[in-house]
Amino acid sequence: MEGFNPDVYLPIISIDFRIADIILNEPLKIANEDYSSSKTVFVIVKAKGFEGIGEAAPDEEVTGEDFHSVSTFIEKAAPMLIGKNVFDIHRINNLMDGLSKGDNTAKAGIDIAMYDLIGKILKKRVVSLLGGRGNSRRTSMTIGIEDEMLSVKHAKLYKRQGFKILKLKIGLDVEKDLKRIIKVREAVGRCLQIVVDANQGYTLQEARFFLDHAEALGIGFLEQPVKFSDFYSLKKLKEHSRIPIMADESMKSIEDLRRLARADAVSMVNIKLMKTGGITKAMQIAKEASSRKIGVMIGCMEETRVGIAAGMHFALSIKDIGFADLDAHLTHKNRFVSSGLETRKGVNFIGKGYGLGLVFKGDFHDKNRNAFK
Repeated sequence: MEGFNPDVYLPIISIDFRIADIILNEPLKIANEDYSSSKTVFVIVKAKGFEGIGEAAPDEEVTGEDFHSVSTFIEKAAPMLIGKNVFDIHRINNLMDGLSKGDNTAKAGIDIAMYDLIGKILKKRVVSLLGGRGNSRRTSMTIGIEDEMLSVKHAKLYKRQGFKILKLKIGLDVEKDLKRIIKVREAVGRCLQIVVDANQGYTLQEARFFLDHAEALGIGFLEQPVKFSDFYSLKKLKEHSRIPIMADESMKSIEDLRRLARADAVSMVNIKLMKTGGITKAMQIAKEASSRKIGVMIGCMEETRVGIAAGMHFALSIKDIGFADLDAHLTHKNRFVSSGLETRKGVNFIGKGYGLGLVFKGDFHDKNRNAFK
């Protein structure tokens, strides 16, 4: 890892967290969830004169975590990590893994905060620490499962706003899904790319039916069409269609990536910091995916600008990234941080500040404080 030296010693002096409610602009319906709000956990790690900000945004359907389990893990991990060297990021990750085999979202919150902290100490952006470069990356914009008219309305709006990639959620009714995609395609034309995510909603037969009828619609990929454990069906679908098949819920770790590769089950994987355990492990997965000629998309859960900024710095450090799906922050009514991230005309821009360049707004920094020293 470029940018810092683990032989230089600066101890962690405190770790704390804050639980926050996220309110969505509109309810979001996908094949396995339906919600209008969620909870996230912000993580603050301090060293002498510096603090790093991270986020753990849990999704119980994907990783089995909620804000209670995230908070519990941080409470257990904090005493073990305090006093450890800020710059020894791999040891910090190993210690967290020794505490739990799971809890990847909670680990991601701490790992992200560590990178933000190291960047501030060394006066570098996280993207530079990771050996990347650049400031911007186009993102897709998500349309949930909704009726045809509303999907068309949203698609036209996002086209006017400058988005070039639309991600449609599907998976509850394959025939309705196809009709809705046809209407959206007619509304936006061929100048926008359409990709789809079934969130495990289809059977093998339904997914085959979808693929057979979707090829003419110019679909960029079909994400997680079947249950996460059904590698057999993923492989059959990959062999069946020219539309790339992507794993999301099936790929939470480097071990999952290797199992998918051995089975030759997918063409692409969706790497999310919240399900893989943070930037450190996501980098390992991205590099191995590249070596195995498996395409990569950088995705997100229901993160605020904190998690999305971390995803952007990570995405700008990956040479072979195919897509970025980093749009969750655009659907939130409330904002907790300023600076660090901006979205214009379908493009995410990171700031010039050190670390992730984020600053908590107002007095949120001192609210709901849960400190461990």
